[in-house]
Amino acid sequence: MIEKIIGAMEGKDYNTLAACFSEDGEYIDYCPSMNGKPNSFIYGKSSVEMHFRWAFPAETFTIAEPIIESEKRASFFGAYSGPYVYARLNIEEYDSAGLVKKIVVHPA
Repeated sequence: MIEKIIGAMEGKDYNTLAACFSEDGEYIDYCPSMNGKPNSFIYGKSSVEMHFRWAFPAETFTIAEPIIESEKRASFFGAYSGPYVYARLNIEEYDSAGLVKKIVVHPA
């Protein structure tokens, strides 16, 4: 699943990214504040899709040089409408179908 998530982020594919989440999945990102922006607290699969449908084309979120560290963790350089921040993405929880219930991204 981590490869699919990182691939979707790198390819700016919001549909594939959202498909990785359960209906009540959460995406929490503490890195935007590193560039003076509000952190992201996104609740629900449809909200994940809507957030990234806007963020990817607007170039308000891009990643570079991702590294898969384990089946639940990856690191990357993320740009949040500003300079790149070194970030670590952790899949915190899955549902019984193997979909993501919670991802937390934080500065590494």
